[in-house]
Amino acid sequence: MPSLPGPFAAWRVVEVHDLQVLQALLAPERSARDPEVAAWLGAWPGRSYEHRREDGTELTFVRRLRPRQRERWALHGLLLALTLLTTAFAGALLAFDDPLALRRAGPEWLATSVPTQMPPAALLGGLCFSVVMMGVLSGHELGHYLLARRHLMDVSPPWFAPAPWFLNPIGTFGAFIRLRSPLVNRAVLLDVGAAGPLVSFLLSIPVTIAGLAMSRGYPAAPFPGVRMGVVMGDGLLPMGASPVFSALLALSPLRDAGFVQLHPIAVAGWFGFFFTVLNLFPVSQLDGGHVAYALSPRVHRVAALLTLALLVAMGFGWAGWWFWAFVVVVVGRGRVGHPPVVDPHFPLSPVRRAVAVACLLIFPLALTPVPFPV
Repeated sequence: MPSLPGPFAAWRVVEVHDLQVLQALLAPERSARDPEVAAWLGAWPGRSYEHRREDGTELTFVRRLRPRQRERWALHGLLLALTLLTTAFAGALLAFDDPLALRRAGPEWLATSVPTQMPPAALLGGLCFSVVMMGVLSGHELGHYLLARRHLMDVSPPWFAPAPWFLNPIGTFGAFIRLRSPLVNRAVLLDVGAAGPLVSFLLSIPVTIAGLAMSRGYPAAPFPGVRMGVVMGDGLLPMGASPVFSALLALSPLRDAGFVQLHPIAVAGWFGFFFTVLNLFPVSQLDGGHVAYALSPRVHRVAALLTLALLVAMGFGWAGWWFWAFVVVVVGRGRVGHPPVVDPHFPLSPVRRAVAVACLLIFPLALTPVPFPV
Protein backbone atom coordinates (compact mmCIF):
# COMPACT_ATOMS: atom_id res chain seq x y z
CA MET A 1 0.00 0.00 0.00
CA PRO A 2 1.44 3.45 -0.88
CA SER A 3 2.47 5.54 2.10
CA LEU A 4 1.12 8.96 3.01
CA PRO A 5 1.21 11.80 2.08
CA GLY A 6 1.27 10.72 -1.59
CA PRO A 7 -1.11 12.92 -3.58
CA PHE A 8 -3.00 14.15 -0.51
CA ALA A 9 -3.13 17.68 0.83
CA ALA A 10 -4.72 16.59 4.13
CA TRP A 11 -5.84 13.36 5.72
CA ARG A 12 -6.99 11.69 8.92
CA VAL A 13 -7.20 8.07 10.02
CA VAL A 14 -9.73 6.77 12.55
CA GLU A 15 -10.58 3.30 13.81
CA VAL A 16 -14.24 2.63 14.51
CA HIS A 17 -15.06 -0.76 16.01
CA ASP A 18 -13.79 -3.22 13.39
CA LEU A 19 -13.09 -0.74 10.58
CA GLN A 20 -10.23 1.57 9.70
CA VAL A 21 -11.39 4.74 7.94
CA LEU A 22 -8.93 6.96 6.10
CA GLN A 23 -10.33 10.30 4.89
CA ALA A 24 -8.02 12.16 2.53
CA LEU A 25 -8.36 15.44 0.62
CA LEU A 26 -6.68 15.71 -2.76
CA ALA A 27 -4.97 18.90 -3.78
CA PRO A 28 -7.30 21.07 -5.91
CA GLU A 29 -5.41 20.26 -9.13
CA ARG A 30 -5.66 16.51 -8.50
CA SER A 31 -8.45 14.08 -9.38
CA ALA A 32 -9.20 10.41 -8.79
CA ARG A 33 -8.08 9.75 -12.40
CA ASP A 34 -4.49 10.83 -11.79
CA PRO A 35 -2.07 7.86 -12.02
CA GLU A 36 -0.76 8.32 -8.48
CA VAL A 37 -4.28 8.53 -7.04
CA ALA A 38 -5.37 5.55 -9.12
CA ALA A 39 -2.45 3.61 -7.63
CA TRP A 40 -3.79 4.34 -4.15
CA LEU A 41 -7.27 3.24 -5.15
CA GLY A 42 -5.92 0.03 -6.66
CA ALA A 43 -3.67 -0.84 -3.73
CA TRP A 44 -6.17 -0.15 -0.94
CA PRO A 45 -7.44 -3.50 0.47
CA GLY A 46 -11.03 -2.40 0.97
CA ARG A 47 -13.71 0.01 -0.28
CA SER A 48 -13.29 3.62 -1.33
CA TYR A 49 -15.76 6.50 -1.76
CA GLU A 50 -15.29 9.79 -3.60
CA HIS A 51 -17.03 13.14 -3.63
CA ARG A 52 -16.19 16.64 -4.83
CA ARG A 53 -15.86 19.56 -2.41
CA GLU A 54 -15.25 23.23 -3.02
CA ASP A 55 -11.63 22.83 -1.88
CA GLY A 56 -10.92 19.61 -3.78
CA THR A 57 -11.86 15.94 -4.02
CA GLU A 58 -12.34 13.95 -0.82
CA LEU A 59 -11.64 10.23 -0.82
CA THR A 60 -12.74 7.91 1.97
CA PHE A 61 -10.95 4.57 2.26
CA VAL A 62 -12.41 1.80 4.44
CA ARG A 63 -10.92 -1.58 5.34
CA ARG A 64 -11.58 -4.25 7.91
CA LEU A 65 -9.20 -4.61 10.87
CA ARG A 66 -10.43 -7.97 12.12
CA PRO A 67 -12.04 -11.05 10.56
CA ARG A 68 -15.81 -11.24 10.62
CA GLN A 69 -17.42 -12.95 13.58
CA ARG A 70 -17.95 -16.68 13.13
CA GLU A 71 -21.57 -17.45 12.44
CA ARG A 72 -23.73 -20.03 14.20
CA TRP A 73 -24.84 -21.65 10.97
CA ALA A 74 -26.42 -24.63 12.72
CA LEU A 75 -28.75 -22.34 14.68
CA HIS A 76 -29.60 -20.32 11.57
CA GLY A 77 -30.37 -23.55 9.72
CA LEU A 78 -32.54 -24.86 12.55
CA LEU A 79 -34.62 -21.66 12.68
CA LEU A 80 -34.98 -21.73 8.90
CA ALA A 81 -36.19 -25.34 8.98
CA LEU A 82 -38.65 -24.62 11.81
CA THR A 83 -39.99 -21.58 9.97
CA LEU A 84 -40.46 -23.61 6.79
CA LEU A 85 -42.44 -26.12 8.88
CA THR A 86 -44.62 -23.55 10.65
CA THR A 87 -45.33 -21.62 7.45
CA ALA A 88 -46.16 -24.85 5.60
CA PHE A 89 -48.65 -25.70 8.33
CA ALA A 90 -50.05 -22.16 8.09
CA GLY A 91 -50.39 -22.58 4.33
CA ALA A 92 -52.50 -25.70 4.90
CA LEU A 93 -54.69 -23.73 7.32
CA LEU A 94 -55.22 -21.05 4.67
CA ALA A 95 -56.03 -23.51 1.88
CA PHE A 96 -59.42 -23.68 0.18
CA ASP A 97 -62.01 -26.26 1.27
CA ASP A 98 -60.63 -26.68 4.80
CA PRO A 99 -58.32 -29.72 4.30
CA LEU A 100 -57.43 -29.81 8.02
CA ALA A 101 -61.10 -29.85 9.14
CA LEU A 102 -60.69 -26.95 11.55
CA ARG A 103 -62.96 -26.49 14.55
CA ARG A 104 -63.12 -23.78 17.18
CA ALA A 105 -61.80 -24.78 20.60
CA GLY A 106 -61.20 -23.06 23.92
CA PRO A 107 -63.18 -20.52 25.94
CA GLU A 108 -65.21 -17.97 24.01
CA TRP A 109 -62.82 -15.09 24.68
CA LEU A 110 -59.77 -17.16 23.65
CA ALA A 111 -61.18 -19.57 21.07
CA THR A 112 -58.84 -20.61 18.26
CA SER A 113 -59.10 -22.84 15.20
CA VAL A 114 -57.72 -26.32 15.84
CA PRO A 115 -57.07 -28.91 13.08
CA THR A 116 -58.80 -32.26 13.53
CA GLN A 117 -57.03 -34.09 10.69
CA MET A 118 -53.61 -33.91 9.08
CA PRO A 119 -53.58 -35.32 5.52
CA PRO A 120 -50.06 -35.27 3.98
CA ALA A 121 -51.44 -33.72 0.78
CA ALA A 122 -52.58 -30.66 2.74
CA LEU A 123 -49.10 -30.09 4.18
CA LEU A 124 -47.55 -30.51 0.74
CA GLY A 125 -49.96 -27.88 -0.56
CA GLY A 126 -49.05 -25.65 2.37
CA LEU A 127 -45.40 -26.02 1.43
CA CYS A 128 -46.10 -24.02 -1.73
CA PHE A 129 -47.24 -21.09 0.42
CA SER A 130 -44.24 -21.62 2.69
CA VAL A 131 -41.71 -21.45 -0.14
CA VAL A 132 -43.27 -18.29 -1.61
CA MET A 133 -43.66 -16.53 1.75
CA MET A 134 -40.12 -17.43 2.79
CA GLY A 135 -38.86 -16.30 -0.62
CA VAL A 136 -40.26 -12.81 -0.08
CA LEU A 137 -38.89 -12.60 3.47
CA SER A 138 -35.52 -14.02 2.43
CA GLY A 139 -35.31 -11.61 -0.49
CA HIS A 140 -35.82 -8.69 1.88
CA GLU A 141 -33.12 -9.79 4.30
CA LEU A 142 -30.69 -10.90 1.60
CA GLY A 143 -31.00 -7.45 0.06
CA HIS A 144 -29.73 -5.98 3.33
CA TYR A 145 -27.13 -8.72 3.78
CA LEU A 146 -25.55 -8.52 0.32
CA LEU A 147 -25.31 -4.72 0.33
CA ALA A 148 -23.81 -4.77 3.82
CA ARG A 149 -21.22 -7.33 2.73
CA ARG A 150 -20.47 -5.25 -0.37
CA HIS A 151 -19.57 -2.39 1.97
CA LEU A 152 -17.31 -4.70 4.05
CA MET A 153 -19.61 -4.74 7.07
CA ASP A 154 -19.76 -7.55 9.60
CA VAL A 155 -23.36 -8.71 9.29
CA SER A 156 -25.18 -11.83 10.40
CA PRO A 157 -27.11 -14.12 8.04
CA PRO A 158 -30.89 -13.81 8.35
CA TRP A 159 -32.48 -14.94 11.59
CA PHE A 160 -35.94 -16.43 10.92
CA ALA A 161 -38.65 -16.37 13.57
CA PRO A 162 -41.11 -19.31 13.47
CA ALA A 163 -44.54 -18.87 15.03
CA PRO A 164 -47.34 -21.32 15.94
CA TRP A 165 -50.58 -20.93 14.00
CA PHE A 166 -52.58 -19.74 17.02
CA LEU A 167 -50.26 -16.72 17.40
CA ASN A 168 -49.74 -15.85 13.76
CA PRO A 169 -51.86 -16.99 10.77
CA ILE A 170 -48.85 -17.19 8.42
CA GLY A 171 -46.56 -19.15 10.73
CA THR A 172 -43.75 -16.60 11.16
CA PHE A 173 -42.97 -13.29 12.81
CA GLY A 174 -40.59 -12.45 9.95
CA ALA A 175 -36.80 -12.32 9.83
CA PHE A 176 -33.97 -9.93 10.63
CA ILE A 177 -30.21 -9.51 10.32
CA ARG A 178 -27.71 -7.97 12.74
CA LEU A 179 -25.32 -5.25 11.62
CA ARG A 180 -22.16 -5.53 13.72
CA SER A 181 -20.12 -2.83 11.99
CA PRO A 182 -20.59 0.94 12.05
CA LEU A 183 -22.11 2.74 9.08
CA VAL A 184 -19.39 4.77 7.41
CA ASN A 185 -21.47 7.39 5.62
CA ARG A 186 -24.98 8.19 4.42
CA ALA A 187 -24.43 6.43 1.09
CA VAL A 188 -23.72 3.15 2.87
CA LEU A 189 -26.68 3.74 5.18
CA LEU A 190 -29.01 4.25 2.22
CA ASP A 191 -27.70 1.26 0.27
CA VAL A 192 -28.15 -1.13 3.18
CA GLY A 193 -31.46 0.35 4.40
CA ALA A 194 -33.19 0.60 1.02
CA ALA A 195 -32.16 -2.76 -0.46
CA GLY A 196 -34.51 -4.89 1.67
CA PRO A 197 -37.78 -2.96 1.15
CA LEU A 198 -37.15 -2.55 -2.58
CA VAL A 199 -36.60 -6.30 -3.04
CA SER A 200 -39.59 -7.41 -0.95
CA PHE A 201 -41.89 -4.84 -2.61
CA LEU A 202 -40.89 -5.91 -6.11
CA LEU A 203 -41.17 -9.62 -5.25
CA SER A 204 -44.63 -9.12 -3.73
CA ILE A 205 -46.07 -7.77 -7.00
CA PRO A 206 -45.78 -10.94 -9.13
CA VAL A 207 -46.64 -13.10 -6.10
CA THR A 208 -49.87 -11.12 -5.62
CA ILE A 209 -50.73 -11.27 -9.33
CA ALA A 210 -50.29 -15.06 -9.35
CA GLY A 211 -52.20 -15.44 -6.07
CA LEU A 212 -55.17 -13.37 -7.23
CA ALA A 213 -55.37 -15.47 -10.40
CA MET A 214 -55.94 -18.50 -8.14
CA SER A 215 -58.30 -16.81 -5.67
CA ARG A 216 -62.08 -17.23 -5.61
CA GLY A 217 -64.70 -14.58 -6.16
CA TYR A 218 -68.23 -14.46 -4.74
CA PRO A 219 -71.11 -12.11 -5.64
CA ALA A 220 -71.66 -10.81 -2.11
CA ALA A 221 -69.56 -10.21 0.99
CA PRO A 222 -70.40 -12.15 4.18
CA PHE A 223 -70.14 -8.92 6.21
CA PRO A 224 -70.79 -5.30 5.17
CA GLY A 225 -67.63 -3.49 4.13
CA VAL A 226 -65.49 -6.64 3.88
CA ARG A 227 -64.13 -6.96 0.34
CA MET A 228 -61.66 -9.81 0.83
CA GLY A 229 -60.24 -12.18 3.39
CA VAL A 230 -59.27 -15.72 4.29
CA VAL A 231 -61.75 -18.40 5.31
CA MET A 232 -60.29 -20.69 7.97
CA GLY A 233 -62.70 -23.49 8.77
CA ASP A 234 -65.93 -21.80 9.78
CA GLY A 235 -64.16 -18.53 10.62
CA LEU A 236 -63.28 -15.53 8.48
CA LEU A 237 -60.18 -13.37 8.72
CA PRO A 238 -61.14 -10.12 6.91
CA MET A 239 -58.25 -8.24 5.33
CA GLY A 240 -57.90 -4.66 4.19
CA ALA A 241 -56.12 -3.59 1.02
CA SER A 242 -53.26 -1.21 0.35
CA PRO A 243 -53.39 1.02 -2.75
CA VAL A 244 -51.03 -1.27 -4.66
CA PHE A 245 -52.97 -4.41 -3.67
CA SER A 246 -56.25 -2.72 -4.64
CA ALA A 247 -54.76 -1.76 -8.01
CA LEU A 248 -53.62 -5.33 -8.68
CA LEU A 249 -57.06 -6.61 -7.66
CA ALA A 250 -58.70 -4.11 -10.03
CA LEU A 251 -56.59 -5.51 -12.87
CA SER A 252 -57.37 -9.14 -12.00
CA PRO A 253 -60.29 -11.31 -13.21
CA LEU A 254 -61.89 -10.81 -9.76
CA ARG A 255 -62.30 -7.05 -10.15
CA ASP A 256 -66.12 -7.26 -10.07
CA ALA A 257 -66.45 -9.81 -7.25
CA GLY A 258 -68.32 -8.73 -4.15
CA PHE A 259 -65.98 -10.79 -1.96
CA VAL A 260 -62.61 -12.37 -2.74
CA GLN A 261 -61.46 -15.44 -0.86
CA LEU A 262 -57.71 -15.10 -1.10
CA HIS A 263 -55.58 -18.02 -2.20
CA PRO A 264 -52.62 -18.69 0.14
CA ILE A 265 -50.22 -17.33 -2.51
CA ALA A 266 -52.21 -14.07 -2.60
CA VAL A 267 -51.95 -14.00 1.20
CA ALA A 268 -48.16 -14.31 0.84
CA GLY A 269 -48.18 -11.29 -1.50
CA TRP A 270 -50.41 -9.34 0.89
CA PHE A 271 -48.05 -10.00 3.81
CA GLY A 272 -45.06 -9.19 1.60
CA PHE A 273 -46.44 -5.65 1.22
CA PHE A 274 -47.37 -5.56 4.92
CA PHE A 275 -43.87 -6.53 6.12
CA THR A 276 -42.36 -4.02 3.69
CA VAL A 277 -44.43 -1.23 5.23
CA LEU A 278 -43.62 -2.30 8.80
CA ASN A 279 -39.96 -1.78 7.97
CA LEU A 280 -40.45 1.42 5.97
CA PHE A 281 -41.86 3.59 8.77
CA PRO A 282 -39.34 6.48 8.82
CA VAL A 283 -38.52 6.26 12.49
CA SER A 284 -35.68 5.07 14.71
CA GLN A 285 -33.51 2.40 13.05
CA LEU A 286 -36.18 0.80 10.88
CA ASP A 287 -35.34 0.62 7.18
CA GLY A 288 -37.42 3.74 6.58
CA GLY A 289 -35.50 5.46 9.36
CA HIS A 290 -32.23 4.63 7.59
CA VAL A 291 -33.58 6.06 4.34
CA ALA A 292 -34.89 9.26 5.95
CA TYR A 293 -31.65 9.83 7.89
CA ALA A 294 -29.60 9.24 4.74
CA LEU A 295 -31.58 12.00 3.02
CA SER A 296 -31.22 14.38 5.97
CA PRO A 297 -30.97 14.09 9.76
CA ARG A 298 -33.50 16.92 9.96
CA VAL A 299 -35.90 15.01 7.70
CA HIS A 300 -35.54 12.01 10.01
CA ARG A 301 -36.33 14.03 13.15
CA VAL A 302 -39.53 15.46 11.66
CA ALA A 303 -40.56 12.17 10.03
CA ALA A 304 -40.01 10.21 13.27
CA LEU A 305 -42.38 12.43 15.26
CA LEU A 306 -44.99 12.37 12.50
CA THR A 307 -44.66 8.58 12.32
CA LEU A 308 -45.43 8.12 15.99
CA ALA A 309 -48.47 10.38 15.60
CA LEU A 310 -49.58 8.36 12.57
CA LEU A 311 -49.19 5.05 14.42
CA VAL A 312 -51.24 6.35 17.34
CA ALA A 313 -53.98 7.62 15.01
CA MET A 314 -54.12 4.39 12.99
CA GLY A 315 -54.26 2.42 16.22
CA PHE A 316 -57.89 3.49 16.63
CA GLY A 317 -58.65 1.45 13.49
CA TRP A 318 -56.37 -1.49 14.35
CA ALA A 319 -54.78 -1.76 17.78
CA GLY A 320 -51.77 -3.60 16.35
CA TRP A 321 -50.31 -0.25 15.30
CA TRP A 322 -50.07 0.72 18.97
CA PHE A 323 -48.09 -2.43 19.63
CA TRP A 324 -45.76 -1.61 16.71
CA ALA A 325 -45.23 1.90 18.09
CA PHE A 326 -44.28 0.31 21.43
CA VAL A 327 -41.84 -2.06 19.68
CA VAL A 328 -40.21 0.83 17.80
CA VAL A 329 -39.69 2.79 21.03
CA VAL A 330 -38.31 -0.28 22.84
CA VAL A 331 -35.91 -1.12 20.00
CA GLY A 332 -34.74 2.50 20.03
CA ARG A 333 -34.25 2.29 23.83
CA GLY A 334 -36.80 4.99 24.44
CA ARG A 335 -35.66 7.19 21.56
CA VAL A 336 -36.98 7.58 18.03
CA GLY A 337 -33.80 9.24 16.73
CA HIS A 338 -31.09 7.66 14.59
CA PRO A 339 -27.45 7.21 15.64
CA PRO A 340 -24.96 9.22 13.57
CA VAL A 341 -22.78 7.74 10.86
CA VAL A 342 -18.99 8.09 10.89
CA ASP A 343 -18.98 10.69 8.08
CA PRO A 344 -22.32 12.55 8.13
CA HIS A 345 -21.21 15.04 5.45
CA PHE A 346 -20.77 12.55 2.62
CA PRO A 347 -23.42 13.53 0.02
CA LEU A 348 -25.81 11.24 -1.80
CA SER A 349 -25.49 10.88 -5.55
CA PRO A 350 -28.54 11.67 -7.73
CA VAL A 351 -29.12 7.95 -8.25
CA ARG A 352 -29.14 7.28 -4.51
CA ARG A 353 -31.49 10.20 -3.93
CA ALA A 354 -33.84 8.69 -6.52
CA VAL A 355 -33.70 5.36 -4.66
CA ALA A 356 -34.55 7.13 -1.39
CA VAL A 357 -37.50 8.90 -3.00
CA ALA A 358 -38.68 5.56 -4.44
CA CYS A 359 -38.70 4.08 -0.92
CA LEU A 360 -40.67 7.05 0.41
CA LEU A 361 -43.23 6.54 -2.40
CA ILE A 362 -43.49 2.80 -1.76
CA PHE A 363 -44.55 3.45 1.82
CA PRO A 364 -48.00 5.00 1.09
CA LEU A 365 -48.53 2.64 -1.86
CA ALA A 366 -48.08 -0.46 0.32
CA LEU A 367 -49.64 0.88 3.53
CA THR A 368 -52.92 -0.68 4.72
CA PRO A 369 -54.25 1.66 7.45
CA VAL A 370 -56.66 -1.01 8.75
CA PRO A 371 -55.04 -4.37 7.92
CA PHE A 372 -57.64 -6.52 9.67
CA PRO A 373 -61.04 -4.77 9.81
CA VAL A 374 -63.48 -6.09 12.39
